Amino acid sequence: MVKPPKQTLLALLKIALLSTSLPLIATNFSLVYPGTKQINSLVFAQVNVQPSPQPSASLEPKKTSQPTEQKTQEKPENYDDEKGLEGWLILIPALMGLYLGILWVRPLWLLKLPAELKIPETPKTPELKLPVGILLFLKYRPWVLDAWVKEHLETFERKFLENETVEERKDYVSLPVELNSEEIDELTAETLSEPFKKEKRVRLLIWGEGGSGKTTIACQIAKWAMKKQDQSKALAKHLMLPVLIEKEIDNTGDGIKPIMEAIMAEIQELIDNEQMIVDELLVKQLLRQRRILLIVDRYSEMNQETQAKFNPDSKEFPANALIVTSRIEEDFRGIDIKIQTLRFDGGKLAYFIEQYLKECGKWHLFEADQEEFLHECAQLARIVGEQKTITVLLAKLYAEKMINSQENNVTSEGSLDNIPDLILNHLEKLNRQGERETRSEYPTVKKDAQLIAWKCLEQNYKPSYAERKEVIEAFSSLGRDDAISCLEYFEKYLRLLKSIGYGERKDRNKIRFALDPLAEYLAALYLVEENKDDEKKWGEFLATAEQKLGKEEIKGFLLAVRDCCLAKGSEVRVPNFVADEIGKLAGLDLEALQKELERQRIKRLVRNLFAPGATVQDRVDDLQKIGDSGSVAKFVALDIVKYLKDDDSSLRYSAAEALGNLGNDSEPVVQALLPLLHDEDSIVRESAVRALGNLGNASEPVVQALLPLLHDEDSDMRQSAAEALGNLGNDSKPVVQALLPLLHDHLLSVRESAVRALGNLGNSSEPVVQALLPLLHDLSVRESGVKALGNLGNASEPVVQALLPLLHDNDWDIRQSVAEALGNLGNASETVVQALLPLLQDEDLDVRSSAAKALEKLGINSQLSED
Repeated sequence: MVKPPKQTLLALLKIALLSTSLPLIATNFSLVYPGTKQINSLVFAQVNVQPSPQPSASLEPKKTSQPTEQKTQEKPENYDDEKGLEGWLILIPALMGLYLGILWVRPLWLLKLPAELKIPETPKTPELKLPVGILLFLKYRPWVLDAWVKEHLETFERKFLENETVEERKDYVSLPVELNSEEIDELTAETLSEPFKKEKRVRLLIWGEGGSGKTTIACQIAKWAMKKQDQSKALAKHLMLPVLIEKEIDNTGDGIKPIMEAIMAEIQELIDNEQMIVDELLVKQLLRQRRILLIVDRYSEMNQETQAKFNPDSKEFPANALIVTSRIEEDFRGIDIKIQTLRFDGGKLAYFIEQYLKECGKWHLFEADQEEFLHECAQLARIVGEQKTITVLLAKLYAEKMINSQENNVTSEGSLDNIPDLILNHLEKLNRQGERETRSEYPTVKKDAQLIAWKCLEQNYKPSYAERKEVIEAFSSLGRDDAISCLEYFEKYLRLLKSIGYGERKDRNKIRFALDPLAEYLAALYLVEENKDDEKKWGEFLATAEQKLGKEEIKGFLLAVRDCCLAKGSEVRVPNFVADEIGKLAGLDLEALQKELERQRIKRLVRNLFAPGATVQDRVDDLQKIGDSGSVAKFVALDIVKYLKDDDSSLRYSAAEALGNLGNDSEPVVQALLPLLHDEDSIVRESAVRALGNLGNASEPVVQALLPLLHDEDSDMRQSAAEALGNLGNDSKPVVQALLPLLHDHLLSVRESAVRALGNLGNSSEPVVQALLPLLHDLSVRESGVKALGNLGNASEPVVQALLPLLHDNDWDIRQSVAEALGNLGNASETVVQALLPLLQDEDLDVRSSAAKALEKLGINSQLSED
């Protein structure tokens, strides 16, 4: 079958297009040419034109008896016009049917029509020019635009997914985000479908810190926009083609011209057809009718000129389907959706990494050993902190580390304990791959990466583009002449750098890092290496940073510098004040951060405790360090409990000692310590007793387990048990009755422990007091007995009279203790006061101080002043 020539098709299109607009044209012409019959029609764009009065002449000639020739001469003046209108009335339905048929079968043909359409003058009709509004209405119908989208969808999608930014984020795992200030567990196309399916403008802002997954979410929404699926699950009622803008706009011009040029350049690249020139009018219609989804990435990192051009608040802004990613919460008018990315805690970490590994096709490497997988995930949680501290980027980098360790049997990476090392580890992995591809070594990759990163942040302290020539000059200043090949290696093989734009449209003069947080940490490492211990340089940096404050975007870099100072600063002697000052500039709570750092130190010790290669002595040392940390390390008590069952007695002993210092008296800890009271090693038994006493859990099982030990053959065990019971504060009769016999133990240390225990329990009953009073004459336990009686608070006459003579004891420790005891008893009798007053002139300063405090407690300060 021979196809009709293009000219014929275009002519048919013109006729069809004209037919649909004839009623409106006829309406308009009736005002200019009164002899033209009015055709009633709805007017495009809701313009109502009142019809002219209908002529009264009938369309049928009247029958008369005059000759034929005379009848012919007497035709009405508007007879030809009426006959012409009869022809149009017959032709209009057919032409309208032709237009609708083309719209239905070959809608893209309508795009071949010219911008203006004229009907030439005929003997019976004037020249007609189709109004532009009608032409646009008929030419860019939604059906036509949908056909254009469908025509280019496959190529568009392929090229879009090949974009480096999109390809690097191909493995998407949904995480909790805040959607319009409400936290949701999973972001899906259905979640966003309501505003996208409405026939109106839709603007979506994705904001959050660097590395939190903003661009990943934007790319995923773009994929949903191109996906053909059930309408109930679709993002919008129609497919959309995404256009990603991630570069600065250098074009000059007024209004929307620079924006349109940038968008058209991207579309031209994405349709992958150099022969087809993108029509600006078509692009405007695609943007306004939401067939193009415009994505402006890294808006907050763009310069002010570019931000001014991409101003959605402008009435001329063409895109009615817009996604903006930013590090700050932008305040554009008419934002329909706000998505804030969130950090996630350790509970979500294992889920995220598992899903990410499945997306990468690497889950089989870990599926067999779930325990080791969870241990690896816990290590990352330790590196970055406890709750709500993990970003998507860090989780992905760590997952890549895990994959590399499994595939290449790299065990040395297990020592990572800070974010800068994690960043450098990622760089080393990329470099190993690059060295294999180029078959040559690149030993300076770390230093070069840090220098390039610094050049990308040097001006504004936020990730941006760097002039290629400036980077080359920086290398030259170091005596390097290989800068060009270095940049090529970073861009082509490591894929860390990227130039502006796509393919041949790239601006080779400007480069930037593909991942902003990576650039921030590498630049921070450069700064630490460059400034070292130079206080002047650090002072200049802090002053410059303070001048740039006010822009939330630089906070990421400041925090990266602080992390690098803490992790690497000791190696080059960075002054201690630097990290604190940077923290203040970034608005951090330094006290809370100090506590968090201590927690991280403890977590590292616990990790080392279970390291496969650690010796017994290493573990003993780590347990001691953890125990010395006190209650700050309370949260790792259950990890320490595991060593209470170790075969090595020194580890059992050290674990019990550590638990006693942590202050975690929870049931699992107490129940784990109780069996050690019967351990075969006496040192382990003593450490368990001390631990139970320090924890202060005076539950019945603990007390009943300790009481028998007061009669143990081992004097050290009797001493420890007495001290433990005294610390628990259980002053019940069984406990007191069990302690009293120890006041006469043959070992002094045991007797002292029993005295202190009774004093701590506070049981001032007569049997206890009567048992303690004789000890005031025993030089070995006299001081302990005095303190115990003072603590009991029994101010009876026998007690006071037994204490008063000791105020003149030759031992100043005794005099001081008695003064304190009398002050605690509260007996302000004249006898007591008169006995204390001479001690205000005692030769020993501590005695004088104790006497003054005792009198003050007795309420005679004024008398002291007068004296």
